[in-house]
Amino acid sequence: MKFKCILTGMLFASLAFGAAWEQSASVQNVKAVLSSDKALIVGDNALVLTVKQQNMPIENAVVEVKAFMPAMPGMPAMESKSKAVAQGHGVYKTSLNLDMGGTWQIHVFVTTKEGKKYRLKTSLSL
Repeated sequence: MKFKCILTGMLFASLAFGAAWEQSASVQNVKAVLSSDKALIVGDNALVLTVKQQNMPIENAVVEVKAFMPAMPGMPAMESKSKAVAQGHGVYKTSLNLDMGGTWQIHVFVTTKEGKKYRLKTSLSL
């Protein structure tokens, strides 16, 4: 009985603490942290992006995210694009639809209100 209680406790702890996902990307002096409250899945995923330049939030930027998987033998290339919505203080929300498991390339495009453009690259695996 004691073993079952310990096992059940470990299961709940892993669900509570192991579910979140986070990945960062940077270029020059711009950093984007992509995160999700839940583990990423095949299908729709809600993402939060925090975008900073020299540790200061980038406000009023146009932020777009593209996830893609190149074509492979017997499989066409796949892509999901979305425009993020500003939440204030350098935080932007968006969602991506990832059609299948595997390694996805992620590009975050940031255009500041001054017109400077940045492309940040990272990847994720489902």
